[in-house]
Amino acid sequence: MPDDSKQSFPRLAYGGWTSASRTVAVMPAATISFSEHLSIFGNPEPYFPSIHHLKRLLDENELHGRGGAAFPLSQKLRGYERHIGEVVLIANGCEGEHLSHKDEMLINRHPHLVLDGLAILGSALRAKAGYVHLKASKTSLQSVVKKALAERTPLNPFKIEVSTSAPGIGYVAGAETAVISAINRQGGRPIYLPERPIVRGVKKQPTLIANVETLAHLALLARFGSRWFSSVGIAEDSGTRLLTTTLPDGSYTVVEVAAGTQFGEVFAALGVELGQVSCGLLGGYFGQMVDAEKLWSLRASQAFLKKSGFSLGAGVVALASGCPIDEIAAVLKYLAGQTSGQCGPCYLGLPELARAWTDLRPGGASSKSISRVSELCDEIVGRGACAMPDGAVLLARSSLSRFRAEMLLHQSGRCGYK
Repeated sequence: MPDDSKQSFPRLAYGGWTSASRTVAVMPAATISFSEHLSIFGNPEPYFPSIHHLKRLLDENELHGRGGAAFPLSQKLRGYERHIGEVVLIANGCEGEHLSHKDEMLINRHPHLVLDGLAILGSALRAKAGYVHLKASKTSLQSVVKKALAERTPLNPFKIEVSTSAPGIGYVAGAETAVISAINRQGGRPIYLPERPIVRGVKKQPTLIANVETLAHLALLARFGSRWFSSVGIAEDSGTRLLTTTLPDGSYTVVEVAAGTQFGEVFAALGVELGQVSCGLLGGYFGQMVDAEKLWSLRASQAFLKKSGFSLGAGVVALASGCPIDEIAAVLKYLAGQTSGQCGPCYLGLPELARAWTDLRPGGASSKSISRVSELCDEIVGRGACAMPDGAVLLARSSLSRFRAEMLLHQSGRCGYK
């Protein structure tokens, strides 16, 4: 392995443009071939750990999931120990989040790193089968993974296939039960499972689903060890993570950042100044809208953000230049259109919440319209078949308090951003 490939940063964005501070790097687009992969990272087989070694490695490093829930992989793994030899593994690259492109970029750039992570996890669990789950519309990405699988057949310790979401399923396609439903050919929508996936998932087998970025980090951690992994980041959140940063003009860039990097530093590396932005959606459509000045001061760390009442979610930071109330209205309208039509809180409640939010526009906002939004949030939260309604409620509720001054201005027919 070349000495420079073991550098602390960048990692997943190896070979990409890197900021002078070496805390922000842009993910390159070109796919790394199998021969290039082996040259850069080496053969993963010597690093296939036992279940006990893998548990210890994960306990030491607190590798959190990168799909949105941020659940520690070590804790997830513990529940599957009693199912060794039975588990079906799924590398989830089906980004339902409309604004997220990190998983797509990662799979296209590093299909073999994702597959290494899947093989390492599967070897420890002696998995029965594995899937790389992608959006049905991403045919070119499916081809990349299929080619990678064919190239590395001797390295796959179990059968791995490419699976896809059901056509026409949008935002909820990446939800855990929707992924299982798609692979089981049950429609690909979020479904009620009488037993948790750890007991009965794909083909009635115990099923473990991990985000593709999580698996790529696992592949590097298993190779280079704890000291290397924690050499970047902050004490309570080591390593790096991928972010999709969207600018007010709609263009996006996928970057790798050292955990704990201030968002202001990330935006500066991309040439964005504070004065160009009014607010930003942090954490994607399951996140919160934050005013620009506050956003600039926050850090790209799940641990840091949790203390401040925020979350990185799927690693999305979308900047905007318009009125936050209008920006939130657009998000709620989008979510209302993504319902799979299976439960009232979603297919009835979200459209009603989106309509109520539009009443907060200048000249329409009133104490009555603000109260109506609050009432709808109370009626919807916790009652959906999946978590999408709760995500919409989080966005609306947090914004009711955060942008209350702007709503009061709207009551008088004015807007502070126009």
